Amino acid sequence: MTLQEKIAENGHIKHLILFITLAMFATAIVACGSNESIPNPTPTLAEPIDFPAGFPTPDPEILADCLANGGRWEVLGFSGPGCNLPTSDGGEACQDSEECESGCLGDPDLVMSEDEFGNLILNQELAEKLNAANEVNLGICSPWKGNFGCQMWVENGRYVAICVD
Repeated sequence: MTLQEKIAENGHIKHLILFITLAMFATAIVACGSNESIPNPTPTLAEPIDFPAGFPTPDPEILADCLANGGRWEVLGFSGPGCNLPTSDGGEACQDSEECESGCLGDPDLVMSEDEFGNLILNQELAEKLNAANEVNLGICSPWKGNFGCQMWVENGRYVAICVD
């Protein structure tokens, strides 16, 4: 094999390694993306969701209290299942999380896009364009006290991608 053939062969390997690295990065970003838009500020949940094996079943009295207070029983990041309660200011306009009971979330219609499977994912390019075009961006106060997963937040009027576990 000539030196030129070896260089060409290594070039293909480098491209393959680069492709695999990019595919893994894209998979991580998609896994971090949420497939839910900002929920209605008036939360309701008739039944608890099923949890993976190993998660404790909620005490019926605690679950009933959660639902009676407008909460929803869900997996709260790495801490496991629990009651996610509604905020009093959900859906109000904001420029920073300091203005909200929970957090200032970016409007998913502006900073999220769909992947090839129809899941909403963070779109950093859209967020950067909005940050460059606007002196101050507006967000929406989260309707939930717990905001887990990767979302676009508005902090000091700027879109920022934040993942909460």
